[in-house]
Amino acid sequence: MTEEQADVIIKELEMLRKLRIMELFEKGYSQAQLAQVLGVSQPTISRMVPRVSPRKS
Repeated sequence: MTEEQADVIIKELEMLRKLRIMELFEKGYSQAQLAQVLGVSQPTISRMVPRVSPRKS
């Protein structure tokens, strides 16, 4: 595997994680619950949720 291929895979995995966060957030999961499910800290979720949340019109 080339470094370029590895970079593409990493970017795809990051996008999948963000999509999963959005899905669970929309189902009403709290940040603490999201952190537990995804195996990360709550501050990590706090930093990610605003970036993945759909903008309200």
